[in-house]
Amino acid sequence: MQPAVLQAIDTWELSWNQMQASAVAAVKSAFPFLADQPRYVGCDDIRMQYEQSGRGEGRVCLDDEGRVSIEFQAVPNTVITRAVDELQLPYLDHAAGTLHGAPPGTYVYNCESTNAEFEFVLGTGGHGQVNVSFARVPDATGVLDALMRAFSERHPDG
Repeated sequence: MQPAVLQAIDTWELSWNQMQASAVAAVKSAFPFLADQPRYVGCDDIRMQYEQSGRGEGRVCLDDEGRVSIEFQAVPNTVITRAVDELQLPYLDHAAGTLHGAPPGTYVYNCESTNAEFEFVLGTGGHGQVNVSFARVPDATGVLDALMRAFSERHPDG
C-alpha cells in the first residue's frame, strides 16, 4: 500500500479505538455495576457484565459497528417500569400509555430511524428483563442511566 493509505488507515484505527473506549466509558458511567469481561476468539464485541443481589444480572455488548446490546434478567418490575416511563419512548407495543401499573407482558419499541429494538418484559414473579438490540451508544446509555436512577430510588443507600 501507498504510505499515505497506510497513514490514513492508522489514523482511522486510532480514532476507532478512541471511539470504543469513549463508548465503554459512557456505558459504565451510566451503569457502574458493569465489569469488563474478556473477549473470546472469534468475537470482536466488547463485553461487560453485572450481577447484583436484588438488582438482577446481565451483560452489555459493544459490537464492532459501534452499536450496543443489553441483556438484563431478574430486574425488579418496579425498576423497569420507572425507567421506561422516564425514557418516554414514543410508542410501546401492547402498552396503553406508561408501564406503571401495566400487567406482566412484553412491551417493545422499534426505532425506525436507527433500527434499534427496545424490549421490556414485566415478569409474573415481580422480576423481568430488559433487552436492547443494536442501539446507538447515546440511546443505550440513556436506558442504563434510567435503570440506575430507578435502582437508586429503590435502594437509596447503594
